[in-house]
Amino acid sequence: MKSKLILILSALLAGSMLLAACATPTPPPPTAVPPTQVPPTSAPTAVPWTAPKGALVSYPVQTPPNIDGNADDVAWAQAQATVIPVATFGIPTFNWTVKSVYTSDTVYFLIQYPDANEEFSRGLWAYDPTTKSWGIISDDFNDEDEFGLFWNINMPNYAQAGCTQACHNDKMVAPTGTSADLWQWTSVRTNPMGWAADRTLGDNINASDSGGFVDDAGVEKDPGFTDNVQTIGKVQVPLYWKPFSGASGISMGSPLFLLKSEIDAGAAKKIVAVDANGVLTDEAGTKVPLWVHIPGWIDSTPGGPAYGDIAAKGTWANGVWTVELSRKLDTGNTTDVQFKDLTTTYYWDAYVKTRQTGESAHGNVPTTPFVFSPTAYTP
Repeated sequence: MKSKLILILSALLAGSMLLAACATPTPPPPTAVPPTQVPPTSAPTAVPWTAPKGALVSYPVQTPPNIDGNADDVAWAQAQATVIPVATFGIPTFNWTVKSVYTSDTVYFLIQYPDANEEFSRGLWAYDPTTKSWGIISDDFNDEDEFGLFWNINMPNYAQAGCTQACHNDKMVAPTGTSADLWQWTSVRTNPMGWAADRTLGDNINASDSGGFVDDAGVEKDPGFTDNVQTIGKVQVPLYWKPFSGASGISMGSPLFLLKSEIDAGAAKKIVAVDANGVLTDEAGTKVPLWVHIPGWIDSTPGGPAYGDIAAKGTWANGVWTVELSRKLDTGNTTDVQFKDLTTTYYWDAYVKTRQTGESAHGNVPTTPFVFSPTAYTP
């Protein structure tokens, strides 16, 4: 019995050894490997802000410039100038030099360009001894200097085509359902009172004699300038003039301009009579000298809220116009371009009339990107 038990145990031991030999061996524990040395993750390098090529850049300033037609403000030294060529017709080409700065709520522009002639004669009255009557000097000989900035609102492909896509012979009209914002500065009608007209170029070609141009809201309150004209009998003559007071000249203001405030103050007198020889007599009984020129416009403060929301003032000296403009970044008016997003790129172009001898058509400032720099200008 004992021998049988030994035999059985021997057989079981042999079987277990055979199964162990056929089984998959258990791998030995892995040898510890030292971790790879990875350098600590560094903060990503900030990509410096850069403006699009050829863009007009507006820089942040703490103290804004005064809108007085003087480029000596400290703010203008804190902005880099962008020089833009003007396509001219009949006169030598010239450049616009433009700067821009902005504050928390307002954007400012400085525009300088050469102009050999300072024009202030739009609608000017003069006496004609041949006809013995007063008439308005033709715009073919005298007018006013002016320019207009077109800001795209939603016209297509503006970066490439600009406002030229709105030209239709002697009229302009925006593509259907689109518009552009026009800031129009003029040396006679707006500059004396320190503003630029805010207008819209829309898609109705019959909106005005020039096409789709419409004055923004507020023009009905005060257009900012009205014709200085009346009819006495059947003769058209000036409505007001500013009398002279001996060697000291006129009693108030410049003889080039007639302001509503001067009428209200009594410095300008209403013309009440004209005789057969064209001699004018004013309400004080003074006869108007036949050699004087009388302004053709009565300038006033423009109406709001949109039509008169652009401050602008220009001065001409030594053959150069210096014009400053400002407007709120966000006016809240649907007809205005709004600069609410200071990270986007806006597009603008312009026309300019210098009235220089030989100028056959207005000059064109090409479409230019406009951006806001997040940091101050570093020379």
